[in-house]
Amino acid sequence: MRVANELSRAPGPPLTQSLVGGVELIESLGDEWRALCAEGPSSDPFFRPGWIAAYLRAFEPKARLRIVVVRADGRVRLILPLLEERSTLRGFPVRKLRAAAGVHSCRFDLVRGQGDAEPWIHAAWSHLRQTGGWDVIEICDVPAGGAVERLAAHAAADGHPTGAWESMRTPYVRLSGAKDVDEILKRTGSHFRANLRRRRRRLEEKGALRMRRIDGADPEALSRFYELERMGWKGDRGTAIDCDRRTRQFYDEIARWGAAEGILSLRALELDGRAIAMHYGLTSGGRYLLPKPAYDPSLSSCSPGQLLLHEVLRDGIEHGLTEFDFLGPWMEWKADWTQDVRPHHWHYVFRRGALGKALHAAKFRLPKLKEALRGR
Repeated sequence: MRVANELSRAPGPPLTQSLVGGVELIESLGDEWRALCAEGPSSDPFFRPGWIAAYLRAFEPKARLRIVVVRADGRVRLILPLLEERSTLRGFPVRKLRAAAGVHSCRFDLVRGQGDAEPWIHAAWSHLRQTGGWDVIEICDVPAGGAVERLAAHAAADGHPTGAWESMRTPYVRLSGAKDVDEILKRTGSHFRANLRRRRRRLEEKGALRMRRIDGADPEALSRFYELERMGWKGDRGTAIDCDRRTRQFYDEIARWGAAEGILSLRALELDGRAIAMHYGLTSGGRYLLPKPAYDPSLSSCSPGQLLLHEVLRDGIEHGLTEFDFLGPWMEWKADWTQDVRPHHWHYVFRRGALGKALHAAKFRLPKLKEALRGR
């Protein structure tokens, strides 16, 4: 590990530094990082050091990390984990700083503490601007209202070209205030409710149904989950967890980490004791998050996945949860339950100057121009 540059004083009291090295940097900051997440604004599991370290160990073990750390009043107030790489953007060779995240990361944002984060965000941006070493900063899947939006705003105010594009709209179900799951069902369509009742009766004719909570990283339950997920179209396309060694490593490690953190929430809908649908879920901050669902496709006419979701919503309300977050993009089966969505964006900051302007134009202006010309 080395510290890139000396501690540099940003405007105001914050002190900012870049730590550069491998995945071991994350554990060196572990206690302070976890304490920062525990304050609240950045409490999602996806922002915690355990999640990001698991991602890097599985998918990018040789990646070069650059972690921007802002301290104020003797405490860490902001952490932004980035990866350094040389890449191309629309054919241009570039030096890139990008989020320490990928397709299995669900969402990303800089980690900040409770209170007015503007001075800390400004300090992080000033440090990135002054230390340089990059042509573009790329941050993926930032939820609307995320702190990275403010980082990009500071960059734009300093004359750096910036841009964003919407990557997904994640559905979620509001549970707060609902007395029971019937209140949630009243928000859905009558046709969907009738189908749900009919399909439940059809499954009950085949045997006894029950939902089982599995709060530990039980190897047998995880194996059944991976098996169910591989049975469907993901297995046919080779995109199921169990089809790739690195992906399986990631979800195995997250299961162990999540169990140790007390947030892993495996759920199973069982037919005569055999799991026919499962959730690889997480419960954190009063919310249920669903990175991965799976079900037996031979029973798809009975919608076991939707029936499990119904039971999970019931269970969540009984345990005082405030939200069910589907994660990932909008899909029709998610839209059966809700019209509420949470937009996510990829954010880009380009180096000020001719190259930055050219890269910005190639990324954001030329595609729009080509689309307009095609529409003529």
